[in-house]
Amino acid sequence: MARRILIIEDTPTIAKVQKHIAISCGYEADIAGSLAQAKTLVTDHKYFCAVVDFILPDAPSGEAIPFTVKNEIPTIVMTGNIDARTRAAVDKYPIIDYITKENKQAYQYLKNQLTRLPRNESVKVLVVEDSRHSRMYICSLLKRHKYQILEASDGVEGLEVLRQNPDISVIIVDNEMPKMNGEELCAEIRRLYSNEDKVIIGVSGSDTPHLSARFLKSGANDYLRKPFNAEEFYCRLSLNVDMLDHIATIRLQANTDYLTKLPNRRYFFEQANREQKLHTVKKLKSNLAMIDIDHFKRINDNYGHDVGDDVLSSFAMLFEKFFPGQLAARMGGEEFAVYFTDNTAEQNLEKLELFRQYIEFNSASFSAHQVAFTVSIGFISALEPKIDELLKLADRKLYVAKDNGRNQIAH
Repeated sequence: MARRILIIEDTPTIAKVQKHIAISCGYEADIAGSLAQAKTLVTDHKYFCAVVDFILPDAPSGEAIPFTVKNEIPTIVMTGNIDARTRAAVDKYPIIDYITKENKQAYQYLKNQLTRLPRNESVKVLVVEDSRHSRMYICSLLKRHKYQILEASDGVEGLEVLRQNPDISVIIVDNEMPKMNGEELCAEIRRLYSNEDKVIIGVSGSDTPHLSARFLKSGANDYLRKPFNAEEFYCRLSLNVDMLDHIATIRLQANTDYLTKLPNRRYFFEQANREQKLHTVKKLKSNLAMIDIDHFKRINDNYGHDVGDDVLSSFAMLFEKFFPGQLAARMGGEEFAVYFTDNTAEQNLEKLELFRQYIEFNSASFSAHQVAFTVSIGFISALEPKIDELLKLADRKLYVAKDNGRNQIAH
């Protein structure tokens, strides 16, 4: 279900632009041309956030801001200008942000904020701060922007929270703490996680010379001197979370096959090697299947490469359905692999046979071109410490299946 946004704006052209931006970000948008209209809409709907004009016909001094804040609607204020009086009025309230309409980047900035808010709901932030007052203040800032928040009162507790929640993305670390100070905590986190995995933002009220440099050299991504204002805090936090997103996107692109969206050969080897080590230590057999579309060259020759690509992409969608939780990848061309991380050889063979039969009888319906095809499968279950050798064994079985007439499993 789409998130709903309330736009309170009395200029129709501006409201139209804001609504277009909101819809492009995946929101359902309602427009109120006055505070009175906004009050009616809030009675009827629950809003994820609001974009509020500072000056309205029935709210000339920003009265719409306390209204949305009181109704617990995260609020972005848009103003014609940000003179001292307006700034003082806006700063009184716990808003998400304010944007000046005269800024050339105003609407791009609005789009960025509307994109970030839903994303933030899945971002975990750990606040490590021994002062309860400071910790509550930082947490209140994070809550406005919809981050998931975890807390720790010292470095030792912070490490334990991080151990229990390895999906934490950002750690905000005070320096002056008992048991383990911020610099020491930074160094320990960096021993466990790289800059590409976790963002660390150091904070301190100390005027010790070069403390910011020491924090950064200990592994922090950024540093804030207390007391800091909310605007600077949000800007630095957003930039660092955006950086993690960019890194994740680059990683995904590097590890994903562009056509089928399955993991590629590189990612397969990386992950399968890890599994192999675990299996070797536990003296467990590894189960691997090599899967090849039969006579795929004929499909390309008879129908063209566009149709061949369509067959590959529609075929790849079946792996999540038949092998959920397993490591499936496109190894190249029409060749795919499935590394089974659990179940017995017999159970995995049963799944592969169901997969083979489903393709035999339903492949023509997978794509608009209605191309029927079958697959050959080579399966191996063996105590083998090297993934390369396991692949060779499965590949030999695959050729046995092909030599015996295709459309079958050799094991």
